Amino acid sequence: MSMKLRNRLIALVCLIFFLSIGGALFLTTTKRKPFAIILFVADNISPSNLAAARLFSGGGNARLHLEDFPNTAISRNAANDYSVPDAASASTAIAAGKKVNRGALCMDSSGTSLPSLLEEAAALGRATGLLSTGKLTDPTTASYYSKTLNAGDTNTLLLQFATHQPFDFVVGSGGEDILPTLGTNVARKGMKDPEPRQNAASAYHISRSVADLENQPFWKKVPTLGILQNTSLSQSGVGEGNPESPSLSDLVRIAIRNLQSNGTGYLLVIDDPMIAAAAISNDAESMFGRMLTFDRAVATARRYAGDRALVIVTGRENIGGMTLNGYPFLRDKGISVLALNNEGYPSICWSTGPGFASEKSPTLSNSSKTNASPIGILTQPPAFRLPSSLGTAGDVLSLGAGPGSEKLHGFIDLPMIHRIIQEAL
Repeated sequence: MSMKLRNRLIALVCLIFFLSIGGALFLTTTKRKPFAIILFVADNISPSNLAAARLFSGGGNARLHLEDFPNTAISRNAANDYSVPDAASASTAIAAGKKVNRGALCMDSSGTSLPSLLEEAAALGRATGLLSTGKLTDPTTASYYSKTLNAGDTNTLLLQFATHQPFDFVVGSGGEDILPTLGTNVARKGMKDPEPRQNAASAYHISRSVADLENQPFWKKVPTLGILQNTSLSQSGVGEGNPESPSLSDLVRIAIRNLQSNGTGYLLVIDDPMIAAAAISNDAESMFGRMLTFDRAVATARRYAGDRALVIVTGRENIGGMTLNGYPFLRDKGISVLALNNEGYPSICWSTGPGFASEKSPTLSNSSKTNASPIGILTQPPAFRLPSSLGTAGDVLSLGAGPGSEKLHGFIDLPMIHRIIQEAL
């Protein structure tokens, strides 16, 4: 071996050595942003509601997947003008990081539009996903694409969705309103090598079932819009993995599979308004069932996204003022928690709403003659009867795992959720 060749080999070995040292130092000292960022939003995520859902699921010794999160904060959720928020203002606090007036979506009182987290993520090259078990015009989902002072103006929301730069993966219901707004050309399938679009009207590949979403090649870079019927989703975990009765967990898994092919990472937002829908009608059994389904979906997200993912779960508002009363036995669960307790009084009460009763039985023994009436085994009386329940004052829980979630501790304001995710993008 010549001297010249030997010196070159020594130089090459030294170069590889120093590059390895530099790479190791970079990996160990540089703060890397998470590839996967997942945000779950739902109503009635509070200590009392989660405790009741836990008892319903398996009694006093049961545990929820949400309890495995290492970081937790109590989030104050007041709007800019009301102490108790509505769905729109609370959704905007999370999506845009600013308190706005009641009824506003990503627009402050001066009329200034606020960018949402998904819009910020898209601008940075991340894949974007928006998943809901309800309508895509519901406040949580709408807060990521709409700018309006009137969240109840559905026509404006539909038009803004149709003209918004498409997200990569969108799933929700309300297709009877969305598809006509998008136009007939949106129903095309099998689009190949689409050119960049300025609006959603010609960009989305439409899927009308979870099976269709499942079978779509995840490597194709075509924005997907899944239009589902609420009745097609399983209301419990029984349907997980069953294409005939899919669950929220199935949708979460499919969304992650589709979004993770983006080399820059992704942000996925998941909303389950079915929890609120059950609370509005004072149906505790359905509400607990939806909360347990939501809980399983969170576990699915953590499993498929990996240990380095940033996963945040946060409440939005509290609805109905449900309270579980009395002293159930440690192993009481299911109907035992919902039915009349051991002393003959309703186990579940609401502050407002229509009440909920079935399986009529004799009147309560201590009822006055003027108020005596047949009650149900599953009676859930309200303190003040209304056609639907109202929002109630109360902080919500925010939980997190992964890089950045350590900032979830103590008492925070709901817009802090936005800032934690924004810094991770």
